[in-house]
Amino acid sequence: MTTFVGILAALVVIAFAFYFIARGVTGGGEEANGPDPRMEAKILENIAPVENIRVGGSAAQDAAPRAARSGSDVYAAACIACHAAGAAGAPKTGDQAAWAPRAAQGMDTLMSHTLNGLNAMPPKGTCADCSEEELRNAVQHLLKEAGVEAKGGQAAAPAAAPAAPEAAAAQPAAASGKGKEIYQASCFACHGTGAAGAPKLGDQAAWAPRIDKGMDTLMQHTLNGFNAMPPKGTCMACSDDDLKAAVEYMIAESK
Repeated sequence: MTTFVGILAALVVIAFAFYFIARGVTGGGEEANGPDPRMEAKILENIAPVENIRVGGSAAQDAAPRAARSGSDVYAAACIACHAAGAAGAPKTGDQAAWAPRAAQGMDTLMSHTLNGLNAMPPKGTCADCSEEELRNAVQHLLKEAGVEAKGGQAAAPAAAPAAPEAAAAQPAAASGKGKEIYQASCFACHGTGAAGAPKLGDQAAWAPRIDKGMDTLMQHTLNGFNAMPPKGTCMACSDDDLKAAVEYMIAESK
């Protein structure tokens, strides 16, 4: 028993010796160096309230507004259908003779026509989701392509008149719903006047052979473009369901 107690005491002494040696080598351990700041940060992150946790970017990135599209982008998405071919009386892209008298009216008047519609052109020129800045960019792009310039505040011409009688008559008086809204915002410029070979709304003779092809074919033409009609008929923001509703509306009005 005496031998056992002696060995145990020796082991305790050795253990304390190793402890103090290790403490001296490491400079006193964690207490001497203080808490690890990285560990503290990780702990705070783990216990943060749920509403403070962000996914996919910083708050500044999330709050940043969408950058305005360039004039060429807006033109390609919403203006090319009529202005590229001069459909429905639209001044053709690059036609200086057609754009010069319009530019002389000033940017204020051009923007008024663009925002409110003029003759066969609907309000915002079928780009319902465009901001005023984006529409101004598109107008400036068209002016640049024609080699003319419009000054702000030079609106010398009288205010734009309401839509021409023949264009207004083309709008259906009855029916409502999503299809009609899409038609008026994006399809009327061509289908309301028959511009660029588009089957005119209400023209049974023009629509009958198209209706016979079936909805699948009509939707394929609508989504991918057909002849002079660009993909989605210039309504790039429209879903497939939106476009289908517009096609169904035009079919119903043209039977």
